[in-house]
Amino acid sequence: MKQYIDFDRVFQDFLKYTFSPYGQEYLKRLVENKPKDDEYEYLNEIYEIQVTQGLPVFHRLFDIRPILEKTKSYSVLLPEEIFKIKDFLVFVEDAKKVVPSSRYKLSYYLSKLGNYTSIIEEIDRIFDSDGNVKDNASKNLSVIRKEIKRHQLEIKQRIEKFISKNSKYLQEQLYTKRNGRYVFLIRSGARGNLEGIVHGSSNTGATLFFEPKEFIALNDKYEILLSEEKIEIDKILRGITSKIHDRYGNLMNDIEIVGFFDSLYARAKYAYENKAIVVKPDGKYLKLVNARHPLIPKDKVVPISIDLPVDKKGLIITGPNTGGKTVTLKTIALFIFMAQHAMPILADHGTRIPDFQLYLDIGDSQDVVESLSTFSSHMVRIIDAIKNADENSLVIIDELGSGTDPFEGSALAISIIEYLIEKNIRFVITTHLTNVKLFAMERDDIITASMEFDLETLRPTYRLLLNTPGASHAFEISERLGLPKEIIEQAKKHISKDHLKIENLIKGLNSKVSELESKKFELEKTLDEYERLRKEYERKYNVLKMKKIEELDKELREMYKEFRNAKKELQNALFSTKTKNESLIKKRLKNIEEKENTIQEIDSKIETMKYPEVEGEIDVGKYVRLKDGTTVGKVIEKRGENKFLVDFNGLKIEVKKNKLVQVDVQDNKQTNEVSESIHLVSFSPLKSNEIDLRGMTVEEALEVIDKFIDDLVLSDFSSGYIIHGKGTGSLASNIWNFLRNDKRVKSYRFGRPSEGGVGVTVVEV
Repeated sequence: MKQYIDFDRVFQDFLKYTFSPYGQEYLKRLVENKPKDDEYEYLNEIYEIQVTQGLPVFHRLFDIRPILEKTKSYSVLLPEEIFKIKDFLVFVEDAKKVVPSSRYKLSYYLSKLGNYTSIIEEIDRIFDSDGNVKDNASKNLSVIRKEIKRHQLEIKQRIEKFISKNSKYLQEQLYTKRNGRYVFLIRSGARGNLEGIVHGSSNTGATLFFEPKEFIALNDKYEILLSEEKIEIDKILRGITSKIHDRYGNLMNDIEIVGFFDSLYARAKYAYENKAIVVKPDGKYLKLVNARHPLIPKDKVVPISIDLPVDKKGLIITGPNTGGKTVTLKTIALFIFMAQHAMPILADHGTRIPDFQLYLDIGDSQDVVESLSTFSSHMVRIIDAIKNADENSLVIIDELGSGTDPFEGSALAISIIEYLIEKNIRFVITTHLTNVKLFAMERDDIITASMEFDLETLRPTYRLLLNTPGASHAFEISERLGLPKEIIEQAKKHISKDHLKIENLIKGLNSKVSELESKKFELEKTLDEYERLRKEYERKYNVLKMKKIEELDKELREMYKEFRNAKKELQNALFSTKTKNESLIKKRLKNIEEKENTIQEIDSKIETMKYPEVEGEIDVGKYVRLKDGTTVGKVIEKRGENKFLVDFNGLKIEVKKNKLVQVDVQDNKQTNEVSESIHLVSFSPLKSNEIDLRGMTVEEALEVIDKFIDDLVLSDFSSGYIIHGKGTGSLASNIWNFLRNDKRVKSYRFGRPSEGGVGVTVVEV
């Protein structure tokens, strides 16, 4: 099927946006398989990141799998291979930072990537930026390198001395190396005047490569030092190779994650640069809004819009050849196929893609090998569709009934359409046969459409006009191409008057529809501009409203701090044995508590204004808050029928569904900002209604909580504040499990932002 809709050419554009072979491989597998369950959500998230803050540009990654396989055979990796591994490890660390907030589900997915900081640091410690092993890569190598440098200095001094003493025997005043040993270029006739070893001669034989006797021991020692250096470097490389091999399983798993991430990255980049959208196929409603075929240049493509609702059986498109009917069919089939494989399509929002199995007969593909005519090859594919398609299929046929006698072709075409309708099989078909047009116009369950033709310029506009049949415009097109006018006039005489009348009626209708479409287009442009302005004003209003709310919230927090400080001073005075104004202090404390309660109520209303409750089914990816609290979090996992794992700004807690409400979180809002902890402190024999458990083990914390709740019950306090911090969430999770089963506890919730947010649990007894 892919070859009929030019998918492979479109697919190459997606591959260009990848940065690794892993991403390309994932996309190629995706074409043959269904997307992951959450793939559309991940794709929308990374596209949102691209739009709001931009995605980084990654350098191309090398395929490290052959290198990893090499470690399995205990081979020592070369420095350049280790550097390729390091590139991947550095990318893994960078990839975890791409998704900025835990409110994205993709953040949780990328958190599965391994931690390779220690290996990266080890590689950086061993190698310099050019990939050479550093002198201090090991203590032994440092000693060897120092000895090599000292020995090289000694050799240099001896070389200068030898050249100075024996210049008359030298062909040139310089030295070179042969087989790793220092030698001099002497005249062939001077061989008998010097003791040493000849390592070869020049092409002419006039020059000998000579190692003097006094250099033999020096060269031997130099070779030994170089050998020791090689052995030590090999030992160092073997060590880092071993560490890489130890993470083999993790790395192979991370390659899969990186491949998936790369594929998302490529699709998001493609969507952003080409103004494409992500559509998840669902139901049986086909609607394309300003769909643009990706292979047609942007300055030439004519957008098409199609609306095939569920109550209609099919769409029949008529109009002239070369008018764009085939491109329209290919666009429909291509976009359905792409959407089914989680690939962005070039269309506007409002587009709906059905979850249909496609059956295609598009294009003229005369089968020479099978000796099938054009008509026969079409019919083979149509028969296959009829046999296999069902109510969950979409049959797309180009020029149904063509390639044979027009009368027989029309009869077959109408019968095939009737069969598809009877079997409840949806279809999109093109034709230029008059009888098929008339058949379609008589049925309410078929939508007719035509490709617009400009009668003034005698050229197709390639615009699709819904709810109107199209004329073939054979005479007009022939005239434009240069066919003599007298032939065209003679041809008209061979057509029945009824046929000409029908064609003229259709042309007139098309002209009216085209005029209405133009007016509709201008009206839609005006409405779009009004809508854009409305949204812009609404956005500015929301920004201003949020700014005022934040300012009020800040003032309340400052006021709360002042009350808290005053309260603590009064409490200290009250508990002092020297106080003489106990009744007055209690009265002032009560007054402060009333003001604090008022601030708490206003603070709760502010949080509700920031994140208003919305209707809808709670599910993964939705934003929620506790019914009796204000802390906002994101659902990251569904656990059973009635429980969800919710991420409250990094603190992951399992919560029952009936304790949650869904809230609206605007993109420009930062959820769960933890402000300075402000707690309500009442007068009681219990000096404070808060405890700080940070730094304690779970066992220690639960023991303290047990006593704390006892004290709360016996005190004048009705609620208390348990400070546990965020951390990994383990302490908070265990505290909630404890409170859930404690009959002394009436309710519990996370603190409001003014109370410390998710780092605090407020318990009511």
